[in-house]
Amino acid sequence: MASSDEEGEVLPNCVRDYYFLDYKDEPISFSILPLQWSEDKNPDGLKMMIYLMGSAHDGLQKIHKQVIAWKFELSNVEPEIFVLSKDKYWMELQRPRKSFQKIVRTILITVSWLHFVKNNPEASGKTPWDHLMKSSSSYESAPSENDLLDHMPLIQEAVKREEDLLKSKCMLAFFSEKTGRETAVSKEYRS
Repeated sequence: MASSDEEGEVLPNCVRDYYFLDYKDEPISFSILPLQWSEDKNPDGLKMMIYLMGSAHDGLQKIHKQVIAWKFELSNVEPEIFVLSKDKYWMELQRPRKSFQKIVRTILITVSWLHFVKNNPEASGKTPWDHLMKSSSSYESAPSENDLLDHMPLIQEAVKREEDLLKSKCMLAFFSEKTGRETAVSKEYRS
């Protein structure tokens, strides 16, 4: 846990029951924020203000922070998603507020799918969807490929940056299926 000298507050490592609001106090997904792929690059400036709301320390600390970027990590046991505060401090998102799940559902499903595909390169067919059904059981509707299609640019960029994704049978099948032909991804995999 870190602390901020300016405000004398303890900064949380993780936030639960989170949701995001824009400058009009309207709910908005964190995926609107710039995605930071590497630590050495500063995120591109977003013109609108986005605020993270939630709780930390078992609900003892209320969170209200302006955030400027997000990132995800696929290498751990579970996928992890972080947001960067305006004060340049990363906070892990642990569980969205129930009423907010619908807004972040597709991006959470996409990151979970990428995590499964990366860590199970030999999996194919229904296996990733069975996994997503279990991990997304709290959602009102079942995960589908349409959830992934909402985030195709993110998936394509992740494949370029994460070599392990390129080795996945599931990823190759997904790209071939969506385009109806051999893709640059599958050609690169074979070379």
